[in-house]
Amino acid sequence: MLILGINTVADACEAALVRDGVVIADLSEPMNQGHDARLAPVVERLMAEADIAFADLNRVAIVVGPGSFTGVRVGVAFARGLSLSLDIPAVGVTSLEAIDGLPHRGYVLGLLPAKRRPPHRTWWGQLIDAGRGGAEPFEANENELSALAAGTDAVCGGLADLQNIGTRQISGAPSARAAALFASRLADRDLPPPRPVYVREPDATPMRPPIRPADR
Repeated sequence: MLILGINTVADACEAALVRDGVVIADLSEPMNQGHDARLAPVVERLMAEADIAFADLNRVAIVVGPGSFTGVRVGVAFARGLSLSLDIPAVGVTSLEAIDGLPHRGYVLGLLPAKRRPPHRTWWGQLIDAGRGGAEPFEANENELSALAAGTDAVCGGLADLQNIGTRQISGAPSARAAALFASRLADRDLPPPRPVYVREPDATPMRPPIRPADR
């Protein structure tokens, strides 16, 4: 089985190819914005360098968030478009399920930084059982993490600014290759849809129309 993985939820535009559970190609382009302009060229370059035709793909795996609101929308729309045009399944993988180094056994708390500025720092989180999210992702503050980690075998993810919360810690970040590997382990009847996961409302607000002199 040949799977294309895509990740646009953070400060990179990534694509990877996995064949029968083995990563055969991986490409990452750092960026803070502009995923909409760079995603298609990154995927095209990956496919060309790997000498793989789009028609050979069996699935496309997309990291669906939480993360960058715009990045999530761009990635999900692109994956859905490929799915429709190639008539193959698009598989939604949460940012926590797509963490590189996430254990595939045991009960794990996945964490990634959300709000990074103290004193109101928060983390995206998801409780993951045997490599699969058992519930929807959530946002938690620093005071809630120890209770969430209680009873888990490990905490995995973006842990650089995290105090010891009493269990084994494994550092990692979401990646396209981890998303593709996740999708490669799923049966055809058990494929989560490519549905965006935002957790919180977007920070951006609609632009207000200009005030005309007659409205003053």
